[in-house]
Amino acid sequence: MAMKKAMLPFLKSDAEKGAARADAAKQQVRAAKASLKRARKLFKAAKKSAKQARKKLEAAVAAARPPRKPSRRKPVRSSKPAVKAPVVKAPAVKAPKKAPKKAPKKAPKKAPVSRKPRRARKVRAPAAKDHLRSASDVAKSVIERLRSAPPSLPPAPVILADQGSSNESPEVKPE
Repeated sequence: MAMKKAMLPFLKSDAEKGAARADAAKQQVRAAKASLKRARKLFKAAKKSAKQARKKLEAAVAAARPPRKPSRRKPVRSSKPAVKAPVVKAPAVKAPKKAPKKAPKKAPKKAPVSRKPRRARKVRAPAAKDHLRSASDVAKSVIERLRSAPPSLPPAPVILADQGSSNESPEVKPE
């Protein structure tokens, strides 16, 4: 299909406009990515500081509260029969034939029972009412802000309809 020479300048200008719009859109995408990155960094910093403050609060509450004695719980019965440890009897002490004058009596030695104290439960603070926004909420608000901004391109030149022919493509207006 042969093109008319009169169409070439219009096609050239349309190509230039398209390239300019593509460059502007690319710049907007880069700016959006940069602002999203900043928003993520701010979100992470706020989250970290909130966690540190929460830990300080828990430590202060724990220090202000008098220590509780751990309550003894009854052992949980299991379905398996309990295996008892064999009882070790102390060897019988034979009395010597000749009794010493003042010999102290020795009590049979008992094996010391080592018991591990139970770990106290961690006290969980109730969830904070003023929670931080999630990264997706921050990103949505940034994207909405960027979408609402007007384009920074200059207005496209208006071509009068009486100069062109009927074969021309309609003009694309920037939004």
